[in-house]
Amino acid sequence: MQIKAGIAALVLTLVAPLATAEVVDINFGDKSFSAELSGPLPKVRDTGAQYDLGVLTRPDDEPEDLLQVHGGFLLTGDAGAQGFDLAAGLGGRLIYIDRGPLDGGVFAVGGQLEARFPQADRFSVSAYAFHAPSITAFSDLDGYTEVGGDIGYEVIRGGSIYIGGRYIRHEYDPAGKETVDNGLHGGLRLKF
Repeated sequence: MQIKAGIAALVLTLVAPLATAEVVDINFGDKSFSAELSGPLPKVRDTGAQYDLGVLTRPDDEPEDLLQVHGGFLLTGDAGAQGFDLAAGLGGRLIYIDRGPLDGGVFAVGGQLEARFPQADRFSVSAYAFHAPSITAFSDLDGYTEVGGDIGYEVIRGGSIYIGGRYIRHEYDPAGKETVDNGLHGGLRLKF
């Protein structure tokens, strides 16, 4: 497991400089650690696009450690809400999951929302969801669901702290469904 975690960290380290990271997001849960890099891609017609690369690990999990690595693409833009800034993104993620003897991957589709209120623009509320049915899963995986969100406060411009929650469920063939992360986490989000 440590060798695979090292390989995942090395891949992220090598790929990250190829794209301009504008956001670095790190968070800790009760037994989990997650890190993500994201940034803009060239404009697609009149809308923006962004990439994200991330890793989630639960090194002391039972019965097997969890390593989950993803790379994604979102088409982004203003969601058109009046009275506050609401940004949205729709796209997909390719996710590799290592759960000891079970491993595999999925292509999940989903999106995200982030809202800021003009009267209190240092506060943010965000939510995201990604889902993969069995048709887009391979190897030992038979499906995937991840839902999360957070409430943040920008302590200094570009530097936010937040409290969030996430729910991640893997479906294995033939082992069935397993909730692999479900709970609160605290984090730091840096925008450059």
